[in-house]
Amino acid sequence: MKPLSSLVLFAAAVSLAAAAHGQTPMAHRFIQVAPGVYSAVGNGSIETRSSNMVIVNADDVFLVDTNITPEATRRLINDIKTLTDKPVRYVVNTHWHYDHADGNQIFGPEVTIIGHENERSAILAGVLKNRLALEFQNLPGQLENIRKQIAEATDPARKTQAEDRLKVQEAYQEQLKETVPTPPTMTIADHLTLFRGDREIRLLYLGRGHSDTDLMVYLPKEKVVATGDFFEGPVTGALNFGFHDEWANNLEKLKALDVETVVPGHGEPFKGKEQIAYFQAFLRDLWNQAKTLHDQKVPVAEAAKRIDLTAHREHYRNINGAGFQEATVARIYQVLDQRSGSN
Repeated sequence: MKPLSSLVLFAAAVSLAAAAHGQTPMAHRFIQVAPGVYSAVGNGSIETRSSNMVIVNADDVFLVDTNITPEATRRLINDIKTLTDKPVRYVVNTHWHYDHADGNQIFGPEVTIIGHENERSAILAGVLKNRLALEFQNLPGQLENIRKQIAEATDPARKTQAEDRLKVQEAYQEQLKETVPTPPTMTIADHLTLFRGDREIRLLYLGRGHSDTDLMVYLPKEKVVATGDFFEGPVTGALNFGFHDEWANNLEKLKALDVETVVPGHGEPFKGKEQIAYFQAFLRDLWNQAKTLHDQKVPVAEAAKRIDLTAHREHYRNINGAGFQEATVARIYQVLDQRSGSN
């Protein structure tokens, strides 16, 4: 699947304009994928983690996903002002994960936050509160690793890169402290269609995949779809979540959409959808191998060493040899155990 070669990149021009007017430096660059439709990708100056889709309508802005912290989302809203002075009136979370929903709290009652009904239930049950606690637990060790890299670096460029990363991560640690997990104010179970001026926006739940809350944001006229983490094209994405066998099957529904451009939840947009079949084959192979080992009562750690997905190396560069992430295998075992009713 090829990146969009004809995209309009706004980052340089708008950053210069912002600097000239004494505004906050931009944290995102915008890539136009259709008239009034943009992918927003973090430029590395602040921790954003996920990518967004920005839809500028006749009278308002429809935003797909909030970022990993309230501050990152405030910066995104500020950056959107370089595209339009229209207000954000709708936000959709493609799923509950913290890097797509932890900025929800910055929006007032004039903004409708939309998500799957399972997302609201999960957030109210404390899933994001628990994830936030885990992030605070893990961050000190991650910061210490970066400091070690700086101390051991002999290449000046690598050292500078690590120092920049440390500054971003230290700021991120502080930015996390204000996060208040905030659920959607409107939920859907299956689908919802909004008309904003002459823009048709369809929100589609295709079934369980990366989570049980995945929503696609589909613009049928523009043939553009924002997929969150349900489909990320040339990368496998995070696999220690979800329902891998159902995920592969439900991707068939994504194939059925008349789509030319995909805006994923991470990275840049790309043209075409031919890699859906590659991802389905990968997921099915992963699931089948893990299930076989599970049924043989092979422990998770050992199963992770035995799984061999090198047959998919042509399409996924992160596959370098036999063995796979233990956390992903543990998740598959968990799903299998839940279905069998065992602990």
